[in-house]
Amino acid sequence: MATRETQALIIDTALALFNRHGSSNISTNRIAAECGISRGNLHYHFRNKAEIVYAIFQRISHAMHDEWPADHLEPTLEHMAKMYVRQSMLILEFEFFYREMAALLRQDSLLRRRYREHRERRIDAICRFLTTLAEQGIMDFGADRAMLRPVVIATWIISDNWPNFVEFSGREFDAEAICQGYDMILHMLAPYITVGFEDVTRTSHETIHALVAELPRDALASAG
Repeated sequence: MATRETQALIIDTALALFNRHGSSNISTNRIAAECGISRGNLHYHFRNKAEIVYAIFQRISHAMHDEWPADHLEPTLEHMAKMYVRQSMLILEFEFFYREMAALLRQDSLLRRRYREHRERRIDAICRFLTTLAEQGIMDFGADRAMLRPVVIATWIISDNWPNFVEFSGREFDAEAICQGYDMILHMLAPYITVGFEDVTRTSHETIHALVAELPRDALASAG
């Protein structure tokens, strides 16, 4: 196989194994065996497991920064609900990383630095989106303008951790669970939303249920 194809195979295989068993329980030998390649071939592409984890994180970063750059061009509360579903699906796709994030970042200074850069860029993008909502008259931060960034950080923490909370509660991560997590974000933003909050909540739930209904049948199967 070509180098890129082999690297993609290794990353795809490692991601599936990490999600299923946890990264600490999977060796590079196991990954190589599952790929059907030699250990030496794997180490030609990735010197160790940390490099594989870093390559997986680059996929996360790519999705957020290269595929989600135009959110501010759709400044609606409906699109904000779509953003939350999209983030939830990303977390499920890379669930081991979000489960093990604290340990992974502590172990790898390069990964920690890149994560910080990634986080700051994404927080800036969300601030830009909410600022555009304010320009459209949908939100109003007024004298609380300085609260924009802290509020965004708080919503980031909720969205990153809600799937884990649902899973460890023994519940199914379905459309209703996604709505409950999103409700927390809406309540944090409620003081700044200028339109009817009940209407926003109802429309958001309808949007989330419609989006989840369009997902592949097994899209939520890995959670809960």
